[in-house]
Amino acid sequence: MELKRQIGAVTAVLIIIADVIGTGILTTTGEVMGITGSALSILVLFALGGLIALTGSLCYAELAAMWPEDGGEYVYLKRIYGPLPSFLTGWVSLIIGFSLSAAMSSIQAVNYFNRLSSGGVIPGTWLPKFAAAGIIVFFGIIHIIGVQKGSLIQNVLTVVKLLVVVVFIALGFYYIDWGQSTRLIQSYPVEGSGSFLGYGAALITIMYAYSGWNGTTYIAGEIKNPEKNLPRALITATLLIIVIYLALNIVYLMSGTGAQIISEGRFMIGDFSAKKLFGEEISPVFNISFVVILLSSVSVQMMIGPRISYAMARDRAIFHTLERINPRFRTPDLSIIVQTAVAVTYVFIGFDAILAMLIYMGFALSIFPLMSVIGMVYLRYKRPEIRRPYKVPLFPIIPLVYISLTVIIMAATFILTTFHASAYRYSSLYAIGAVFAGIAAYYAWRVLLRFINNKK
Repeated sequence: MELKRQIGAVTAVLIIIADVIGTGILTTTGEVMGITGSALSILVLFALGGLIALTGSLCYAELAAMWPEDGGEYVYLKRIYGPLPSFLTGWVSLIIGFSLSAAMSSIQAVNYFNRLSSGGVIPGTWLPKFAAAGIIVFFGIIHIIGVQKGSLIQNVLTVVKLLVVVVFIALGFYYIDWGQSTRLIQSYPVEGSGSFLGYGAALITIMYAYSGWNGTTYIAGEIKNPEKNLPRALITATLLIIVIYLALNIVYLMSGTGAQIISEGRFMIGDFSAKKLFGEEISPVFNISFVVILLSSVSVQMMIGPRISYAMARDRAIFHTLERINPRFRTPDLSIIVQTAVAVTYVFIGFDAILAMLIYMGFALSIFPLMSVIGMVYLRYKRPEIRRPYKVPLFPIIPLVYISLTVIIMAATFILTTFHASAYRYSSLYAIGAVFAGIAAYYAWRVLLRFINNKK
């Protein structure tokens, strides 16, 4: 049984927006301020991150229109390089990428909800974790009972998310003391700031905030008229996100000094800005709104992530039972259940451990889009006969911009985290280790599969 094409262009755009705008933009600004110590560098780096996301989207639009199937990079790497690279991208996405992001978003949703009371609405150590796990389970069930039902809830949450963001930006611009506009260009003393390596590491942190710009490619097999709708969705959503991110960062940076952002708003910049700009009485309204933003992020992670394990199971790259399509709801129910279980497990690991894992996995998750874009360039020259309903404009300049910038930030991050002391030292090596673990898992699976086939 095949998945049905029942997702329209508007939903495709909203899926990307929901996937991108979430934990990252509510976390990374304060973290980057702590790395660079420069307000202006945050705006420049977010613009540069937007350029990377946009050039990547243009390249993925060509690949997605060529092969409009569920799975994203898994499909592209399989067709370009073969089974091992495609297995590795699926491995990283299944055990870390989507599940970890869903866990992070659900934990942050509970954290923002708890800010409504000085003592916490959900007190204690374990109750917040169970609440976060419940959020994941809820959205897992929603996306099992139907693509259209799940899409409707996803669209509603995303539209509310956009309204919240627009209102927050508009009110922020209204309440900002523009007499303090020098805050946008000021620098603050931070140990190790100003180095090229530091900016590279800050940029890979920002790319976590942009992660998901390729979200619709994972559900390409369920999008109507994919040859037109996929490129439109990728490009339109990415441009909107760039504008939103730059505007949000102006509000963040104008809401307080760099020192205040580092000390008070490093991991919850939204709550910090709302209190500084709108006061203690109004900020709870925005905390509720931030909860909605994060719920939308959990929902979309639980929607698109299982499509990768479904695609892998369809190719017998993992247990074939995960390709099962529920006969009533027409959704990959077992794949959704597996991702739900993995995400819930991460919730109970704890926020600090998840934050560290997200930072080092940002390095690993950069590898496969880079390979996909390099493969797209390779195919242009080696396989010109392949039908391409959409072609990257200004070829090869746009893919070369993406490739160059991605290589630079990966190299800077690797050097900084490997040879310089930092809070996340050796994180790049951990990421590479996770990929090598995937290689071992791939060959172990092949041996197991051969054993099972011989027994039949």
